[in-house]
Amino acid sequence: MRKIAAVLAVVLVAALAGYAQNCTQTTLNNYLGSGFSCTVTDQTYSAFNYTSESTPGGYAPPADGVTVTPITTPQNPGFQFTAGWYASTSSGISSMDSTFEWTTTSVSPITDLSLSIAGVGFTGTGSINVDETACLGAVLPTCSGGTIVTLNVYDNSTGSKLFDEVNFAGVNEVSVEKDLLVTAGTNGSAEISVLTDQFSEGSSTVPEPGTLSMMGMGVVALAGFARRKMNL
Repeated sequence: MRKIAAVLAVVLVAALAGYAQNCTQTTLNNYLGSGFSCTVTDQTYSAFNYTSESTPGGYAPPADGVTVTPITTPQNPGFQFTAGWYASTSSGISSMDSTFEWTTTSVSPITDLSLSIAGVGFTGTGSINVDETACLGAVLPTCSGGTIVTLNVYDNSTGSKLFDEVNFAGVNEVSVEKDLLVTAGTNGSAEISVLTDQFSEGSSTVPEPGTLSMMGMGVVALAGFARRKMNL
């Protein structure tokens, strides 16, 4: 029965992909809205959501200020998001905080998720941090029946990590929630212009010990994510 259910799930994803339009390079506001979906190769993306705020308010990039560029690399498609996120004590903008959400379904099993940032820089106490929570095989915020993994990239005075990835046994659905935070601190600046997510397809792999540890930390991240959703 499980094999039959798996086959039916793949057939359903393929059928839905046939009805979705191709993802195009445009601003993020065109990806928002109930019922929107689009495809890159054999993957379908839907349920997009975006929120953005700054301190003081009114400076964070709105959805129509974020450019979405589909990545069409065979077996490693995804998205690149481009905008100007910055904070500095000299400008009086102490922070910008943006959240991205969407769900990816795929005909071929997804076995690797990667997150990277570019166009980054900081001075003094400035900091850039991107936390990503992904549900494998189900949908956030509950991720009921799925598995949570987390990724993190950053650039600040403690160090720099511009790329992160996690591999796992193949799934046909991945739900993503990503939080980008740029802060100036007490005396500094920080900026970032590019975020990239890719969903690799390939042979299923058994998670390594480091990945298993990351999944465990993901449970804690999910609890905080769910609490934040309840407070909205």
